[in-house]
Amino acid sequence: MAKKLEIKELNIEHLSAVMELQKKVISDLHEDEKHFVLTRSAQDFIKALEHEHTYMLGVFDGDKLIAQSIFSYPQNGQERDMPEFASDLPNDDLVIYKAILVDKDHRGSGLMKSMLDYIEKKSSGYGKKTSLIQIAIDNPASWISALQNGMAICKVDYDPYDHAKVLYLKKNLQKNNGVAKSFNGNRFTMFVGKNIHREIPALFNKMQYRIAQGYHGVGIDKETHSLIWAKEEPQARQLWQIKANVQGKTIQC
Repeated sequence: MAKKLEIKELNIEHLSAVMELQKKVISDLHEDEKHFVLTRSAQDFIKALEHEHTYMLGVFDGDKLIAQSIFSYPQNGQERDMPEFASDLPNDDLVIYKAILVDKDHRGSGLMKSMLDYIEKKSSGYGKKTSLIQIAIDNPASWISALQNGMAICKVDYDPYDHAKVLYLKKNLQKNNGVAKSFNGNRFTMFVGKNIHREIPALFNKMQYRIAQGYHGVGIDKETHSLIWAKEEPQARQLWQIKANVQGKTIQC
C-alpha cells in the first residue's frame, strides 16, 4: 500500500534530512544543470530554519524527505532577496520563494505545486498579497510548474550577482488565477519545441524582446509545445470610489 505524502514545516531536527536531499538532488543532475542549483551549507540551512521571518517546508514520503522549499516574509525597511524585481511593492506584502528542491524520483508528481499551494494559503492568512520567485531559464521544469500555478514571467534578465540567465515570476495572491487572470486579451503563443533545453539560448533573447514590448509569459500550451504571452487588458470602465471631504460630499469618479 502506497504511503500518503505529508507536507509539514521543518525545524532544526530535520537538518540532516535536508542536507541529504540536497546531496541527492545535485548528484542526480547532469553536469550542465548543476549550476542552477545553489549548494547551501549546513549553516545556510540553520540560518533559514532559525530566522524569524524565514521558513522551510518539506514533503515526506513516510519518514523520507522528498522535497523542500524555503520561503520568506521580508519586512518593511529591511533588505530583501531580489531587490531588483518588483521594487515598487512594499516588503510587508510579499512572500518570496527560494531553494525549491524535489527528489528526481518524484518529479512530475506535482510536489512543487503542492508546496506552493500550501505556502500561498499560509501567506494569504498573514495578509500577503504577492508572491515572487527567480528561476534559472536552464531549469524549465521549475518555471513551467510556476506558470501552471498561476505565476507570470514578468522579467527576463541576468542575475546581478552571478550573471546567470534568470526569469522573474510574480503572482497576485488576491486573485484566484494569479497574475495571469489580468491578461485576458492580445495573446499569442511562442513555439518552444519538443526539446525545450535545446531552445533555451534562443528563448532567452526572444523572452527579453517580448518583455520589452510589454508582454508577460502567462502559461504553457502542452499540445503545441508553446509558451503563452499576453498583455494586460486595460479596464476601460473601471469605477473607483474616492472619498473626500469636499463640502461634506463624497465624490465618485
